[in-house]
Amino acid sequence: MIDRVIDGLWPTRQQPAPALETAGTTGVLVDRIAAAVIDLALCFLLVVAPVVYLLGELFPGPYAALGGLVVPATVAALLPVYVTYSFAFEWRFGRTPGKVNRGLLVVLADGSQCTARASAVRNLLRYLDLLGVPPLVLGVVVMLATDGRRIGDHLAGTVVARSTAPADRAGVVTPDLETGPGER
Repeated sequence: MIDRVIDGLWPTRQQPAPALETAGTTGVLVDRIAAAVIDLALCFLLVVAPVVYLLGELFPGPYAALGGLVVPATVAALLPVYVTYSFAFEWRFGRTPGKVNRGLLVVLADGSQCTARASAVRNLLRYLDLLGVPPLVLGVVVMLATDGRRIGDHLAGTVVARSTAPADRAGVVTPDLETGPGER
């Protein structure tokens, strides 16, 4: 069971080829939002929530003194974790676990692999997308008015497109590891 969940989220070192013609389609835009929700949930559940819990246990006095500021502080802590997470996964694998789950891939506009610089630019500019309503509205307008690329994508020269990896892993042909070279 857990293997299926991990297989549906964890990117592989070898990237599938991008289907560049899908960049900017409505389906890709919807899946980008779904991937971001998955990635934010993973960042929160695996990093931020445990840290907040530990801080509450180790420092109960200062934690209690924060009172109603705990939730905004937790949300504020989520943003740099999410940006770092996205940068690292997109640079190393071309996709985050959320993008793997939704069948998406971040590549340069020419279809080549996303570089460290491109990943850094597109993810640092995510702060513009997520800080307040005006930048969020601006980001949505830019995505809808152009070819589905955020401001960060434009400046980094990247696109998010469907990957050519099979969506159904049951249909993937895998080598039979139980037989030897001469056995069949």
